[in-house]
Amino acid sequence: MSGKPPSYPQGPNVNFGQAVAIGLGAGALGVTVMTVSNKIEQLITGRPNSYVPGHTTGSLFRISRSQTPDGLNHLHHWGMGLVTAPVRAIMAYNGVTGPYASFMFMVLRLMTDETLEYKAGTIPVPWTQPVFDQTIDLLHKFVFSFVTGYACDRMIQGVRYFGSDY
Repeated sequence: MSGKPPSYPQGPNVNFGQAVAIGLGAGALGVTVMTVSNKIEQLITGRPNSYVPGHTTGSLFRISRSQTPDGLNHLHHWGMGLVTAPVRAIMAYNGVTGPYASFMFMVLRLMTDETLEYKAGTIPVPWTQPVFDQTIDLLHKFVFSFVTGYACDRMIQGVRYFGSDY
């Protein structure tokens, strides 16, 4: 042993309930950054708003899609972010941290969205969708997942992705 402290986290800095609460906050941060990145991407690509999330929420809750399409879109994004982010917090709490953990979480977030959208009848199976649409969806879920993951890892385990041994 070199006498140097290990760089891998030795345990959570918070209790389980605090970790879940941090996950909710990290999810809100992730959704906010994802929303901003979405608007920047739309400026660059010229892509119009997608109402698939709003149509999904409307279908699942039997709400008329035409009444508030933007509101339903926001409800979907914020709801999915706040429902799934505590899972990433629990991962961090149990020592599953870093970019690989965020990548695993991205897959969970994608599966959750795609399953609900397919079940609601608003999309075909993902691999039959246009490649551009798949790429955009992956890009934004990446942003959400890595921002949420970084916030969870930093606040729950004290992990820094940059400027550290870990």
